[in-house]
Amino acid sequence: MSGLYVYAVVGSGFSGPLGDGLAGEPLRLAGEGAARAVVGEMPAPPGAEAASLAAHDAVVRRLTAVAPALLPARFGQWLPDEAAVVEWLAAHGRELAAALARVAGCEQMTLRVGEAESPAAMEPEPSGLGPGALYLERRRRAAERERSLPEIAPLREALRPLVRDERIVRSESRLRATVYDLIERGAAEAYSRLVAEAAARLPEWRITASGPWPPYAFAPRPLG
Repeated sequence: MSGLYVYAVVGSGFSGPLGDGLAGEPLRLAGEGAARAVVGEMPAPPGAEAASLAAHDAVVRRLTAVAPALLPARFGQWLPDEAAVVEWLAAHGRELAAALARVAGCEQMTLRVGEAESPAAMEPEPSGLGPGALYLERRRRAAERERSLPEIAPLREALRPLVRDERIVRSESRLRATVYDLIERGAAEAYSRLVAEAAARLPEWRITASGPWPPYAFAPRPLG
């Protein structure tokens, strides 16, 4: 018995062209309302081989180029029939509609920030605080780092006019953070140029930018 493989969610105004899926199956729209799923019929979800992963991404990229707003689905999202797709869309309709509005006309750039050969100096601990106050101050600083990524503040300030939304994922390894920036389509060249210029002024950090990508990092939990 075949099921429906979900590639993406698009807005209600999108009608195609859709083309074929990763197995050569014709794609179609499923569901009604503000968010609709782009699906292809196949007997089972594909295995996670490199070729299938690349083919899935190629389909998502092609759809992103023609859809005003698109939320990519994670690889392997398969539902047994159209009724299940409709139920799934209804259960997450408000969240999906809000996310579609956020990514409309946008694509994703990915910024990776790591230590250069010489590790950056650690921020000194505040002095004169008791254990409780020190704990709260550490929490405050950690929260501030999550929001602002102060290590590359000049770069983020330079990118601010191009960035519509942002997700920061910090790490305690030498790769200090991965930053997902949502930018308007067509702004990738300007974004990459600003990154290259700012990175030259921040030699203590290894900064790389890649993209543009479909907005994978901005797809809500039901999809990502």
